[in-house]
Amino acid sequence: MITCGIVGVTGYAGMELLKLIGKHPEFTLVRAMSDSSAGSTLAELYPWLEIGNLTLEPFQVDALNQIDVIFLATPSGVSAQYVAQLTGYEGVVIDLSGDLRLPASSYETWYGKPAVPASLQAQAVYGLTEWNRDAVKTADWIANPGCYATAVALGLLPFVNGGWIDPNEIIVSACSGITGAGKGLSAKTHHARSNENVQLYKVHTHQHIPEIEQTLYAVSGTQATVSLSTHLLPINRGIMATMSVVPTIEQSEADWVHVLTEAYAGEPFIRVQQGEPEIRTAVGSNYCDIWVYADTRTNRLTIVSVIDNMQKGAAGQAIQNANVRFGLNETAGLNEQPQYI
Repeated sequence: MITCGIVGVTGYAGMELLKLIGKHPEFTLVRAMSDSSAGSTLAELYPWLEIGNLTLEPFQVDALNQIDVIFLATPSGVSAQYVAQLTGYEGVVIDLSGDLRLPASSYETWYGKPAVPASLQAQAVYGLTEWNRDAVKTADWIANPGCYATAVALGLLPFVNGGWIDPNEIIVSACSGITGAGKGLSAKTHHARSNENVQLYKVHTHQHIPEIEQTLYAVSGTQATVSLSTHLLPINRGIMATMSVVPTIEQSEADWVHVLTEAYAGEPFIRVQQGEPEIRTAVGSNYCDIWVYADTRTNRLTIVSVIDNMQKGAAGQAIQNANVRFGLNETAGLNEQPQYI
């Protein structure tokens, strides 16, 4: 049995981790940590979940001895405070924030916060499982990818990696449910403003842009430029990323679909889904649904990628990485089908 701890258990990603670990055949939660809610019990916070009744503790490094894996489900900038204290920890750390994803100069530019030490960030393996599985198998520090970055990179990588598209002509329009903004209330996420509304935000400035470009380069060796516009939807969960790209050769839509099916053959969580994409086909699951359309009139391709931002975009991918890291079946604890209705 693999013992787990969650730091930041009261946030959306922390709650999703609780659910996934609670039904995992090999993971056992032994520490639930929250500085803000220490002393409360899980049953008090989440009476609708059958997840045991641990008492929440403040973060203490000494309490982590003998725990196999720690999930940091804390916001960017907050994780860094815990990471600095975990340098002597002998288990595996999986950070769901952005604090381990980017080099210091890029992180501080895009996040506007102090970066973790460069030597520590350099140790972290980027956990986009399907494209970095071998590195994840031996990693002690794993930077869980961002939600938009996951959806966009999974859609683009087969085409960028094969040299099938112009890397300087990538335009992405992506939309996310409210949980993608985190649990803290803001003017944009207030019900009166978000309900029955679609809001554009962080146009061309979203912090996942350098993460996407870095990932495309790390896998393919190709320097790509991504123009990303993001939208907030009046739904709880889910992301749809629509990518418009220019192909480098002319071929049929069926051939472009073959590029996807060949790239993701045997991947348990990637589905090349024919038909009009819907967020609901992924919500509640760890699946990523992808399709590609060829526009012969404009000589462009439209790639569509759909995920649940709380699962494949956060907690589900973290569990998937933990499964790989500990040599388990990659799908363990992640067999939920989309909830659709």
